[in-house]
Amino acid sequence: MLQARLAARAASFVGHQGAFRVAGERFNADCTGFVEAVYETEGIPLRAMMRDAAPTEASGVVAAFRAMETFGTVFGGGGEWPAPGDLVFWHDTYDRNRNGRADDPFTHIGIVEYVVDGTVIFVHRGGKAVGRGAMNPARPGEASASGVIVNSPLRSKNPRLAGVPMLAGALFAGYGRIDPRRVPRSLDVTAAR
Repeated sequence: MLQARLAARAASFVGHQGAFRVAGERFNADCTGFVEAVYETEGIPLRAMMRDAAPTEASGVVAAFRAMETFGTVFGGGGEWPAPGDLVFWHDTYDRNRNGRADDPFTHIGIVEYVVDGTVIFVHRGGKAVGRGAMNPARPGEASASGVIVNSPLRSKNPRLAGVPMLAGALFAGYGRIDPRRVPRSLDVTAAR
């Protein structure tokens, strides 16, 4: 199943540093490049889908969200849990516009690996390498409970931004799931069907 393959492929990159290469194509050493590489490896041309859905968008995370809206579905919880392989999006993980305020939508992206007891385990490209994180949107301000990580920090502490959330659950923006049947043949997703 495609979703399980996407999650397994994402997990296989844990520890990877630097840019990503798939079939001779280079993907940036950032969160968007990681997600593009994982999807491309499994036959989903996410980069082409992003260009098609948001041709003038400079942010790769925003473009990925628009691609999910166009070629799949986006949802924000509300009783529906993500599946392995779904994308997960966050707001305000860094001060993209450098104005010192938490007003930067869609700044980080990862891939859901699995969900256990309400906590989403995800794989993402952080500051130095691909790693795992945890997020529980129902407990957004809680970092850990009984020694188990509930929400990983996704934003560094910054004295200028006192009071800005740092944990994944507090920065959560939504999930996205691709529907290969909605992708035009012109984007060549034959491997995903």
